[in-house]
Amino acid sequence: MVRHGETKANENGIEAGPLDFPLAKKGRKEVEFIAKTLSDAKIKEVYSSPVFRAVQTAKILARPHSLKVKTLNQLTEAKIKHEFVGKKGRHHILTDPEDYSETNSDLLARAWQAFRIVSKSSGNAIMVSHGDVITALMEDIVERKTATEKYYVLHPDPASLSIIRLGDRPALVLYNYHRKMFAGY
Repeated sequence: MVRHGETKANENGIEAGPLDFPLAKKGRKEVEFIAKTLSDAKIKEVYSSPVFRAVQTAKILARPHSLKVKTLNQLTEAKIKHEFVGKKGRHHILTDPEDYSETNSDLLARAWQAFRIVSKSSGNAIMVSHGDVITALMEDIVERKTATEKYYVLHPDPASLSIIRLGDRPALVLYNYHRKMFAGY
């Protein structure tokens, strides 16, 4: 799983929702790092949310593998209410559930539906999505009780890679790997 690269909306604290914000220069550079990191991996499919910033990210990741990007509506951004879209201020489905037209449980159900679709392909796949979608999956995999704990433990940075091994019991193998993760150490 890869979170889309950074956009001007991310930089300016704007709630992008379904709006088509393109990747910022920094965002493209960060995604190109992940593409290079994954260039020797045996990737068979690349899936993406249909939102422009995610598709743009997925195309960069697909290029070294000469693959086309397949979009899945199940990977789209959490459905924030219209009055918040394009406005300053960050909202998250766990901490601000009243700002969304779907619940975290709804979001999680459609994210797992995307995983079931992707798991039918043979081999490794890249899935590009958004922060709340990836967070819902990760917190479910590590068995956080998000129904009672209304805060985030995990939230991926833009253009970060997380690896989930599917099987009888999904496992989080790598979380939030990105270009600047060792900066300052």
